[in-house]
Amino acid sequence: MIELDAPELLAPRLSRVTRAAEMLGVDGWLLTTSQAVRTVTGAWSDDVDLFGEWSSPVVAVGATVLSPGRPPSDARLIDDVIDLLPLRGTIAIDRLGPLALERLAELRPELTVQDAAMLLGAAKVPREQVEIDVLVEAHRRTEAVLGSMVDLVRPGVSERDLTSEFTVRAAESGLDRMHLDTVFSVLPKEHSQAASWVRGSWEGRSPYRELTTDRVLAEGDHVAFDAGVGYRGYTADVGWTLLASAKGPSPAQVALATRWDEVARRVIDAARPGVSASALRAAALKGWDPALPPPWPYPLYVAHGVGTELAEPPFAGADFAPEAEAAMVLTEGNVLMIEPYIWEEGVGGYRAEYCIAVGADGTDIVSSLPYGRWPGS
Repeated sequence: MIELDAPELLAPRLSRVTRAAEMLGVDGWLLTTSQAVRTVTGAWSDDVDLFGEWSSPVVAVGATVLSPGRPPSDARLIDDVIDLLPLRGTIAIDRLGPLALERLAELRPELTVQDAAMLLGAAKVPREQVEIDVLVEAHRRTEAVLGSMVDLVRPGVSERDLTSEFTVRAAESGLDRMHLDTVFSVLPKEHSQAASWVRGSWEGRSPYRELTTDRVLAEGDHVAFDAGVGYRGYTADVGWTLLASAKGPSPAQVALATRWDEVARRVIDAARPGVSASALRAAALKGWDPALPPPWPYPLYVAHGVGTELAEPPFAGADFAPEAEAAMVLTEGNVLMIEPYIWEEGVGGYRAEYCIAVGADGTDIVSSLPYGRWPGS
């Protein structure tokens, strides 16, 4: 069954899409990815999760939403929607297979196809306060669930047990989508513990692990948590590093977390409207020893946006070209995750995620957990 987002959340997105379509000269759109359809129309269906987005997508053709039961690779999908498409002009498409594109060209030879990426990007910002409020609520609910898990992180418990318990508690708190597999994962303390595939661009980088297994926690383990959660069509990305120990953190572990906070605060201080993602990267590296790996795990981010998707521009860090980062500019209403990674041989790693909302005059920290410290310290 197709369901709809609340009208007050859809209205600002649809307004931005309509303005962007006029600016880009787009006369209509055909969207088959569930995230794009929900962003533009507010429509979504649990059937997509049940049968798979590729095999049974919800499709948006302009303002019309339908579930044709055909994959985007099937040329017959075009026959199902052809009467809803304009005869000529430009149409934005996010995903179609070669056979479907050939069928579209055959039936609408005067219709120009444009990648929907620019249209969908314009639908994201500037966000209105009602959207920011939902993002903040999603983040705080997720943090509350994580906070309730802290006492369970102790030697003898498995990573998988923690992940399973978090999933149950998240559902009980009203968080309605798990966009990524929730991760409780022990971080390596030695380079020799890094995965065997660490080679090429990974060589010389700080070893990082983000994979839940049946591993049982041992005394002193640094346990990275990361979750991507959905709430009312928007997302929360929450991360923290927890300590499996009844003894509390050592001075070296406290110093590790403090160094993380120093990097994160520099990035937060730099985040304001008109600043580019490359400036956020530069803030993370200010005063950083160039002989050390960058303070984020390759190829992840030191900062990124969240919204209707779990990771949205601007992207700072990762493996983007400098000119790409320079072109991604912060605007008022951006909600960003600030997530450095600090690692030291023999001590281990520390990673957490500050959530901030970019305002006209600066940033507000949305996060309520005591990042930059160890839980309970």
